[in-house]
Amino acid sequence: MCSEMFAAKAEAAVKCLGADGDLIYNENANLKIEMLTLVKVKVKTFSSVVKYKISNLTLLDLLQEPNISPEYTEEVLMKDFENLSDSSSGGHAAAGVDAPKVKLEVSASVDTVDGASSFTLRKKTVDIKKLKESCADKKIKEKMVDTLQLKETEKLTFVHQRVYNTAPVTFYGKTGKNGLVSAVCEKFGISLWRKKKDMTSFTVLEDVTFAYSLMEITTEDNTLGIPPRFINMKRYNKGWWKVSTDGDEETLQQLTEDIFQKAALLQPLAKLESRHDLLKTLSELLHDREALSLLEETLDQSSKGVFECQQSPAVSSFMDLLDVSEVTNSQKDAAHLLVSAMDSLPDDAAALLVTCSPETLRVLQQLVNSLKENAQVRVPESLPVSLQEEGELRWAAELLCLTDQTLAELRAQWDRPDFSPEVLLELVCLVVQGLSLMQPETHS
Repeated sequence: MCSEMFAAKAEAAVKCLGADGDLIYNENANLKIEMLTLVKVKVKTFSSVVKYKISNLTLLDLLQEPNISPEYTEEVLMKDFENLSDSSSGGHAAAGVDAPKVKLEVSASVDTVDGASSFTLRKKTVDIKKLKESCADKKIKEKMVDTLQLKETEKLTFVHQRVYNTAPVTFYGKTGKNGLVSAVCEKFGISLWRKKKDMTSFTVLEDVTFAYSLMEITTEDNTLGIPPRFINMKRYNKGWWKVSTDGDEETLQQLTEDIFQKAALLQPLAKLESRHDLLKTLSELLHDREALSLLEETLDQSSKGVFECQQSPAVSSFMDLLDVSEVTNSQKDAAHLLVSAMDSLPDDAAALLVTCSPETLRVLQQLVNSLKENAQVRVPESLPVSLQEEGELRWAAELLCLTDQTLAELRAQWDRPDFSPEVLLELVCLVVQGLSLMQPETHS
């Protein structure tokens, strides 16, 4: 849980710095992210989710003649900072301003104290102008580039800026009450550390990367190029689904309106003749998360006109079933959206939903329909075993019964920066809707 706590604090630091679109927070304190480190970046077609794959190589490793000595500048970004709470129920203290030792946040369902020992963050930046001059027309090692296995849907970048702490820093937190949406929290490891009565803390050592910034490079004609860099004002645009919120909290009704606009694009699945075979193949794929990610990547490449024969028999089988003359573009897009939603679900959530019983799926679809109609959603009294109190899908039932009040509570407890409660709700709705449409008897 310490890694998730660090990721939440690193994300909060980025927001406090006012650089949420430029800097990328580090999700793992043990991950060494040094200057000039090569990073592969991918943005999914049906999602605004950005995936970063950090390599153990640097920009200089690509050059046939790496006799370059980059120049760097450093500056203090945040000095003697103490208040670093990422909860949306309050604001953040500005860098360099005397802040209280801890910040107390109270909601109807959770009492939280979050804080940190005083710490300072510095920013190190490579001199891009001089680096471009040094690298101009430099030849690269073709075999080294090949080892990166860069795909058509990925861009190659390097770390040109990093933010790090100048001394060890201790983070701590304490909570007294559990929330109403306990099954969701239990399932995804949300606030398990906050459920303890005692203070929980962990210490990050000196010189750990809190955040970093990337620049794209090109390798056409075996020559290194560094294109002009454009700064994004927001890290995530409002696309297919959001990964993190920028402080703007939508109501449940606003969320559901967005969700069911996307869900409408799944309707062509109901008339897909091969849907039952596709669903069976999906069930086989979900035993291996890497295979599911490979399928999503294959569909992503296929949508861009690129298709590679995959070594995975299940992925190839799915693509063969889908790639037939009778399948329309809207049906292919619907299948792509469903697979992308499954791949975006954390942990084993997708596998549990795909392999659940027809009766369980029917109840979940009823809850989705009630949510769509803005009706008061409640868990039925008579439930399949998997949806009962200790059932493996109880979390999904509770999630689909959110109200504005319980959504606010879940937001207050949330400490997984890799996805938000809004994203989780949207993905579950899309997957339940898609799976229902692929059943022998479809449900609208």
